[in-house]
Amino acid sequence: MSIAVLDKTFSVLEVMARSGRALSLAEIAEECRMPKPTVYRILRSLRDLGYVLQPDRGGLYELSDRLASLREHGRDELLRAKALPFMRELHAGFNETVNLGLLEGVYIRYAHVLETTQPLRWIVKPGARDHFHTTALGRAIVSHLPAEQQARLVAKVCADLPPRKRSEARTRLERELAATRARGYAFEEEETVDGVACFAAPLALLGEPLAAISVSVPVHRFPEARRTALTLAVQQIAQPAALTSA
Repeated sequence: MSIAVLDKTFSVLEVMARSGRALSLAEIAEECRMPKPTVYRILRSLRDLGYVLQPDRGGLYELSDRLASLREHGRDELLRAKALPFMRELHAGFNETVNLGLLEGVYIRYAHVLETTQPLRWIVKPGARDHFHTTALGRAIVSHLPAEQQARLVAKVCADLPPRKRSEARTRLERELAATRARGYAFEEEETVDGVACFAAPLALLGEPLAAISVSVPVHRFPEARRTALTLAVQQIAQPAALTSA
């Protein structure tokens, strides 16, 4: 027995893939022989998951590279191959835990971890997931996404809060994402785990807009000089110069 919403979703994807170009909502609905409101809801969900792009609000829809990547064998291995030179550089320079994360819906999934050799550490195992807004990895990624996609993700993670807290939480998160984008990296100290600070930078310049690298540091090993050095090292990951030196 088929599930109706899955049948409709794949009809939308097949129409978009077959067309070979960006399509309007009306074109997709007509080709799929489905009502516009139904197609719109499907497209909105696919956008939130990163499989469909809509560069201009109210404009045309197109398939993203993320959908194409599902055909690639060892998707995580390909991402690790791109990220490992940067991860190893950070690990060698600071001997702290370095994480590679991927945005999947409203979650960050940890795809790879280089563990510190120091005895006191905070380790997240590959495959674990956290809501994006609770991590530096998630904030680094989402802060650099298109405004409409970012707004939808923020609305989703705030939707389950009590109404009296929802507006305040949304404003606070929007401000943090704006600050993250402006400085080029994300930072959180003891917000997710007591005694742990985390820096993160997006990997958009590596062609991976839904991925980021972070460094987790116990706060007692975090004097001002080391904080400054780590800030500069993480910032370089998001800069064009980092690509030419890798």
